[in-house]
Amino acid sequence: MTLLELVRRIQATRIVTPAQERQINELLWQRSLSATEYQAMQELVTGIIAGDIQVISQIQRFGSKKELGNNRLQLA
Repeated sequence: MTLLELVRRIQATRIVTPAQERQINELLWQRSLSATEYQAMQELVTGIIAGDIQVISQIQRFGSKKELGNNRLQLA
């Protein structure tokens, strides 16, 4: 699966699994990103920060979005 396909699947489900995290990591280390891949990664990160996309490993560690309330990640 390509990085773009993986990001699009995550955007469709709004959930990132630990397996998908590993796949993204492996794909990012293989080569430089194209402009399209870079844009897709920006959209993915923005969705995670906004709380629109949930990361399962973070839910397991810190609880669900409902339990977190307004305690969203703040960028410095």
